[in-house]
Amino acid sequence: MMHARLALLFLCFLAAIQIQTAKYLDSNEYEEWEEFKEFQRWKHSKKHQDPKKYWSQDLGRYNGNEQDTYDDGLEADDPPPIDEAARMARYIVNQNNWTSIATLSSIPKVRSYPFVNVVSYADGPLLNGTGMPYIFITPLDYTAQDLAKDSRATLSMTLAEGEYCAKKLYDPMDPRCARVYLTGKIKAVKNNTAEYDVAKNAVFTRHPWLAHMPADHHFFFAKLKIVQIALLDTFGGPKYISLKDYFTANQIPKAFQKTEPTNSFADGSSESGYLEVTIV
Repeated sequence: MMHARLALLFLCFLAAIQIQTAKYLDSNEYEEWEEFKEFQRWKHSKKHQDPKKYWSQDLGRYNGNEQDTYDDGLEADDPPPIDEAARMARYIVNQNNWTSIATLSSIPKVRSYPFVNVVSYADGPLLNGTGMPYIFITPLDYTAQDLAKDSRATLSMTLAEGEYCAKKLYDPMDPRCARVYLTGKIKAVKNNTAEYDVAKNAVFTRHPWLAHMPADHHFFFAKLKIVQIALLDTFGGPKYISLKDYFTANQIPKAFQKTEPTNSFADGSSESGYLEVTIV
């Protein structure tokens, strides 16, 4: 008799636990659904850039909760606010050391297919870049060979390269892990020009080992003649930045403010659809 009572009590106890568990699960599902609906409302709102209303915990750095030093110089761990697109784009370009460069392939089997390569680059010293990405490549590489046929290219840079996104637990695909896309045509920088010295100092300062490439590899400096700048640094889609806003943003030397917004070349050359290099 005693065993029957204990068994009955045990079954009642299990039933009570199951009821409470069901209530808890229902509550969690309801909360998750409400959070999802809130996200959908936020996504379609025209005020999606207001960090005080949405994502205040994740975007605390944008509402003054941290000590920013934007007026006196950028901190490496503190990107500009999301409402300053040009500065954010310049920051990403300046902070990174390598870029994914997309070209149209010249390889016979995949001719005209998109082809992506990794290339070291620099736009100048940290926190004092020009905004112009300079590269140092060899005609032996896929990229230079593609550009010899068609100079159009897109460069992609992301804050995922550094520590910021990892510290914030942002996946590289998360829009808050900011990225910028620079599209245009690659132009070789001519020797014995003022811009050649700028490119050389920019690249070799950030990538000293590139100064010791074999002479018979015929490395040369080149830059991107930018046509379009697209930035993704938060939810709500990309932002398109004008060349003028980009090149006149903070951290740009005054010497470049007169020439780069017009997208002219320092060597005075005219635009060409092809990059003249010799394949050896």
